Amino acid sequence: MATIKDIAKYTGVSPTTVSNVIHGRDAKVSIETKEKVNKALKELNYTANMGGRLLANHGSRIIGVIIQDTEAVNEAFFDNPYHGELIQTLEAKIKEAGYFMMFHRVSDFEEGAKLADMWNLEGLIVSGTSANDINKWQTRVSVPIVFIDSYGQGINRPKLNVGIDDRAGALNMTKYLLRKGYSDIVFIAKSDSPSDWKGLDLERSLGVKEAMEEVNLLPKFVSIPTTYTNYGTFIKRFLLPIVRNETVFFCSSDLLAIQVISELYKEGITVPNDISIVSFDGTAYSKYATPQITSMRQDVFEKATAIMTLMVENIEKNNQKEQSKEIKTVLVEGGSVKNIRNK
Repeated sequence: MATIKDIAKYTGVSPTTVSNVIHGRDAKVSIETKEKVNKALKELNYTANMGGRLLANHGSRIIGVIIQDTEAVNEAFFDNPYHGELIQTLEAKIKEAGYFMMFHRVSDFEEGAKLADMWNLEGLIVSGTSANDINKWQTRVSVPIVFIDSYGQGINRPKLNVGIDDRAGALNMTKYLLRKGYSDIVFIAKSDSPSDWKGLDLERSLGVKEAMEEVNLLPKFVSIPTTYTNYGTFIKRFLLPIVRNETVFFCSSDLLAIQVISELYKEGITVPNDISIVSFDGTAYSKYATPQITSMRQDVFEKATAIMTLMVENIEKNNQKEQSKEIKTVLVEGGSVKNIRNK
């Protein structure tokens, strides 16, 4: 691997000049010399020593990505394709912006904050945090923080946030189901009880409720266990008794919809012949399911782009004035809903 001394010998300039060009201290270096050095860097396939850059105090170029998840110990994170798509797309956008990604999944704020303290981060992206922890993050961490899908208010209002209008998305999906003839709509999300729903699950449930109340109907809310190992027993006990052609299950995520469909299939229940099912996120799971699941899609690429746009702007300007970006959702129809309007 080529060294700075190799580049200096190859170009005929001093090692100091080569180092200045590599690390951006090139204000006093002529354009001709910079071009010569940069050309040599490419020709000799030079790779910068990041440790040296850190020691030289020119910025770590590291963006931390922390997913705060209370189920971090109990459940496989990447089972949900939304998470995989988000992390993969973020990594690509971070690299495109000239930074490096450090990813960690943590169970609570304290664990995440300790990790953030250990690294010389230039920025931090936080997803999954509760509204009550937002002020803790913004008080503890001095670098710009971009939150994903956060709903804090007052002192817990995120200064930088990128999300979607979950309530509006669920409202639009519910209105779609009402047009299809459904009045029995069951919204399903993970937790011990619907009263425990927070963040996006709460917002989506409120969207369902709002759409149904507009036509003098009430939704049913069902809380499903947080771990897949308990789904079979739960579905037999609570969902099978309410399965019928005139009912639709609105699952809070594509993964949950797939899991429910799988368990129902074991009991001889098929979609959409016996029950209709819709979901949220529009991931590959909804697209490749049989039948394709009607889902409210969010554009993860657009989301990652907006996150890094806010991040880079605030790193460069060192200014965290409040900024929020909302990504629109789009209803993607599949074959998981039967039209019962004219039955």
